[in-house]
Amino acid sequence: MDTIDEVVALIRRQTELELKLMNSADATPKVERDLLAMRRRLAAHPLALRAILHTARALKRSPDTVSARDVAVWSSDEY
Repeated sequence: MDTIDEVVALIRRQTELELKLMNSADATPKVERDLLAMRRRLAAHPLALRAILHTARALKRSPDTVSARDVAVWSSDEY
């Protein structure tokens, strides 16, 4: 379950960075680099990411609002 916790945190951080880019007129290159790094880190955990996205769809919620506990309840596979 540690991987799920980590990926949930990464998704939340990715959302923060995306919002910062969208809402800031002077988006810095550091924010863009951080966002790319975040996406690479997420890509390293495809099964956990899939479980979180599946859970978010089942709960009709945004992936950044899903918790590791939600995934444990809604997931039918071991991640």
